[in-house]
Amino acid sequence: MTERISLDGKVAVVTGAGRGLGRAYVELLAERGARVVVNDLGTDVSGYGENSMIAEQAADFIRTRGGEAIANDSDVSTPEGGTDLIATTIEHFGRIDVLVNNAGICGSQPFEDATLDDFDHYWRIHVGGPVNTVKAAWPHLVAQSYGKIILTTSVSGLFGLRGQATYAAAKCALIGLMRILAIEGAEHGILVNTISPAAYTRMHPAAGSHTPEAEGRRTMPVEAVAPAIAWLASDRCSSTNSIYNVEAGAIQRIAIVMGPGFYDQHLTPESIAENSAEIDSIDGFAEPGPFELT
Repeated sequence: MTERISLDGKVAVVTGAGRGLGRAYVELLAERGARVVVNDLGTDVSGYGENSMIAEQAADFIRTRGGEAIANDSDVSTPEGGTDLIATTIEHFGRIDVLVNNAGICGSQPFEDATLDDFDHYWRIHVGGPVNTVKAAWPHLVAQSYGKIILTTSVSGLFGLRGQATYAAAKCALIGLMRILAIEGAEHGILVNTISPAAYTRMHPAAGSHTPEAEGRRTMPVEAVAPAIAWLASDRCSSTNSIYNVEAGAIQRIAIVMGPGFYDQHLTPESIAENSAEIDSIDGFAEPGPFELT
């Protein structure tokens, strides 16, 4: 019988934790013994507006079930917000062990209609948010030689989805961020991973009780993703620099691999054309590790 995973003594910060996936995360983390910080600015799905009660309601719910939780409504898309969130955590709990960057927005528009400002809006929240919170938490994690950082990507960025250029570009950027944080954090005992979660939340179109969307809410609940977060946050998990797809009770690692390819010391456009099938094949693939500067 596998020993029950406990998070007793851990302090976990989760952004975007007032609703949807984030709320499922903090509820399970608290249930497993972690003291949690519920961060949520309380915006709409596009990232506009504020409602401080969203975070407070989630924290209060955890407290009514016997857990330890505080609310925070800092805007992590700003450096000041990231700093405030971590400072509040340290002031209240004295440390930080786990940082789950979950806060995000969603929308859809064809690439031809998207402006650079649209891309910037998604970047500031999906990439800027993790950068700001990790930047603030990093010195504390280094000082204690321990930390778990979890980032959030999406199948839109990893594999593509029509109408999601702004969202996908930001979400895929987090893979590059994970790679570097994992490399630079290794010597300090900091493990960094990324999840690609799939669950029905308010980010999806409103649904009635008999629509396909409503059925999706029943078959792909947010609670089915939360166990992966609890595992990644625990000492039982030694993984780092990995991507996990999590949905409807399934979890699998996603890898970026490289095929054997074709080699010709005197490579020409013609030799590439002649050997394109071999070049495109990933039979016998390898998964490259971190590169070192020489």
